[in-house]
Amino acid sequence: MAEAAVSVIVDKLGNFLVQELTLLHGVSDQVEQLQRELQRMQCFLHDADTKRKTDERVRHWVKEIRDVAHQAEDVIDTFIINAHRHRRRPGVSRFLKRWLLASTDVVGRRRVSKEITAIMAKISEISASRITYGIKNLEDENCRGVERLVPVRRPIVPHVEDSDVVAFDGHMSALVEQLLHHSEKRSVMSIVGIGGLGKTTLARKVYNSVEVKREFGIRVWITVSQDYGLVELLNEILEQVRKDKEKEKLEEVKVIEKLYDSLKEKRYLIVMDDVWSEDVWEQMQAAFPDEKNGSRVLITTRYLNVAKYADPTATPYELCFLTDVESLELLLKKAFANQDVQANCTEDLRSIGRQLVKLCANLPLALVVVGGLLSIREKKYSAWLRVLETMNWQVEGKKCMAILALSYEDLPHNLKSCFLYLAVFPEDSEIQARKLIRLWIAEGFIPRQGRGTIEETSEDYLEELAQRCMVQVVSRKFSCRSIKSCRVHDLLREFAISETKEDRFLVIYNNPNQDTTSPPGPGRRATFHNLDGLKDLTIPNLRSLFAFNMGQPNFCDFGAQLKLVRVIYLSGVRNIKSLPEEIKAMIHLRYLGLSGSTELEVIPSSIGYLQNLETLDVTRTNVKKLPSTLWNIKKLRHVLVYARRGVEGPPPSADLPNLQTLGTVVVPESWGRGLPNITSVRKLGLLFCFQDGGKILSPLLEKLHHLLSISVWVPPKMVRQTKNDVIPCCASNCLNDDNDAMNVEAVSVTIPSGIDTSAFPCHHHIQSMRLRGRWYTTTVGSHEFPPYLVKLTLWDSRLEHDPMPTLEKLQNLRELELMKDSYLGEKMICSAGGFPQLQRLLFSLLDQLEEWCLEAGAMPKITCVHIWRCKALRVVPEFQHVPNLQELELWNLPREFMDRISVDGGEDHYKIQNVQSVSIR
Repeated sequence: MAEAAVSVIVDKLGNFLVQELTLLHGVSDQVEQLQRELQRMQCFLHDADTKRKTDERVRHWVKEIRDVAHQAEDVIDTFIINAHRHRRRPGVSRFLKRWLLASTDVVGRRRVSKEITAIMAKISEISASRITYGIKNLEDENCRGVERLVPVRRPIVPHVEDSDVVAFDGHMSALVEQLLHHSEKRSVMSIVGIGGLGKTTLARKVYNSVEVKREFGIRVWITVSQDYGLVELLNEILEQVRKDKEKEKLEEVKVIEKLYDSLKEKRYLIVMDDVWSEDVWEQMQAAFPDEKNGSRVLITTRYLNVAKYADPTATPYELCFLTDVESLELLLKKAFANQDVQANCTEDLRSIGRQLVKLCANLPLALVVVGGLLSIREKKYSAWLRVLETMNWQVEGKKCMAILALSYEDLPHNLKSCFLYLAVFPEDSEIQARKLIRLWIAEGFIPRQGRGTIEETSEDYLEELAQRCMVQVVSRKFSCRSIKSCRVHDLLREFAISETKEDRFLVIYNNPNQDTTSPPGPGRRATFHNLDGLKDLTIPNLRSLFAFNMGQPNFCDFGAQLKLVRVIYLSGVRNIKSLPEEIKAMIHLRYLGLSGSTELEVIPSSIGYLQNLETLDVTRTNVKKLPSTLWNIKKLRHVLVYARRGVEGPPPSADLPNLQTLGTVVVPESWGRGLPNITSVRKLGLLFCFQDGGKILSPLLEKLHHLLSISVWVPPKMVRQTKNDVIPCCASNCLNDDNDAMNVEAVSVTIPSGIDTSAFPCHHHIQSMRLRGRWYTTTVGSHEFPPYLVKLTLWDSRLEHDPMPTLEKLQNLRELELMKDSYLGEKMICSAGGFPQLQRLLFSLLDQLEEWCLEAGAMPKITCVHIWRCKALRVVPEFQHVPNLQELELWNLPREFMDRISVDGGEDHYKIQNVQSVSIR
């Protein structure tokens, strides 16, 4: 890990030499020499990092290198801060300021020169001692030329966890049988076993089974974990039960009452994953009514006492280790991902595989991780033998943790930092890929590779971790199959936490009684989970601050501790109404994330001092206006605001050459006289608040050659809420949270009547559009869509003629959503050969639709169909004509329709028999 830390600092010193050359004048030669010395030390660190696990002397040597690299970083960062502070000293005449600058710069350069000299002496001393410890240069030929980096733009191989499960079919059948036929009274069933046995995977398989989906009208999945919040869990269950778009947060008594009423007279299945304490069921059981209708609660836990406490009458389902045969099957399935194991695996490789199975002690998690390691190796005996020999050296009774260590040590050095970074998030968190990627970039973990953007390189890194099974993929984007969200297995997270402690990478505070004045160990980053507040923090030279679901952290109390900070990430932090002016001192800040701080209203104008800021996230806050000074920051890459409201956008004079994401912003009328330089933007959300705003759209699109997704809305009326606050009266209904630009793969295009859509077909790059509002005509013409469109949503377009003959000709369309009042007709027809790439289809609130015809050969790749609340639908579509359909969800449809597909004599039941999973609500 020291190898990764030194690499980041070497790159940072190089950037300083390029970007801050004026400030470093007089010491630039020393900084360059320091960079070279640290770069040279990198050549030995890979060998040393490996040996430190077994040699205490090498461990100490690695610690010294890491510490001296951090010391160098602190010296240069502090010097840059002091130099910037002197240059903007207020209330001083120009002549006096010039004299002060000259004198203070001389003093500052002398000080930093002296400190660098001391660091260089320390590096020489450390370097001389490496021979004593037998540390070798393992990368003489390519120490910095060709690093051990992730391959550029590797082909995406989707990771589908359930497909990797072996020997679970018998377990699943037994559990499904218990869930469906155990008794009529509400009962609690439990899956029990040690970490890494596959409890969650098995529970997920049961939860998604065809039989369970058909029998339980309401299904809810929550993850509990050790540091659970009772009220938060109950509210999460209520949101899933009611499918609320608005996330109403209720107090404990009220939410229990509402949840009870919502579940009453319903047959439900509640899965509570990863329960650690008996208190969980004790506190939550009052919310689950017993209507004697076969409702169930399924718990996964490591502890038998938790299972027996929840329901003493039920026998816990204890999960055992895999057999040798099952273990080998799982290992090879991961090693030969998306390949035919029988055809590609030789007997020599199977022999190695059997020995690896023994070392993994038949533990599924260990097998999956080792299989992921083998998947990136050549399928040769010698390559697999090297893995086996490494494991023989590593594993001596430590089993799973040693195997995880082996996979971790095999990571390229820059990926090690990316993996350890996952430990900042609370246990069992579902981590949004876009947030994670932007954080990695802000920390300096991602080198630039190839011609793509640094965000694309980061996506490759995440895919690499997924292929190695170091992260679990939770969801992928339908449109491009890249990772949308992920999580980390408990054991992998525990391993990461242990590594972060040893490498001084991270300090974790998750205990309300934990003393912040005496941290559990030194660290460059600190993360706080579910605490009421934060006082008397004592972590010198902090680089990153994370807080999840806690009371207000007082920035002023931190004082000088945040002067070197690069990342501030606050998620759901309470009682923050504004940021202090002191934020201007944090000139190294790259990422300022304030999402979910719902009381936040003001961003100070002093944010303009943060010339290194790359990401500002104020989604799900009460911020109505961004200071004009923000648009002076040329390094801005992502400006994320609450999509329901929008804030005033940049002025025409703004020069933002690096901007990738902007939205949603209220377009100022001044854009009519000129447009800001945002030519690199890829995701854009615009809200026009003046009548002729649509005239700006065409010239703007002509400039945006990299645009992939866009959201545009022109409301018919405006209302002035305050003197300086013009907000569209319908803005709160414009977008929902699911279309927040940082959480989904596609934002929206909303076109009411009066907008010239001819600008869009010329814009070939656009991949996703959301059209909301009435168009010029009542028909849809194919000329209004870009040729590479992969996702399309129609909402309130009030089309009178069947749109399918036009839409089915879109050759690249993968997702189609026809939402409320998008079509006013009674019948739609999808013809043979239509929608050649469509995979997902959603109909919602089409009140006049009575019949949807599916001809044989239509939608050959469709896998998922949702039909929600279409109150006039009477005719069952010919689903037997779409053999690849895997999931059909029918929600709140007419009784006549439901009777026709009933398994008990429904005349059209044959039409849905081929569908793998049918969910009816």
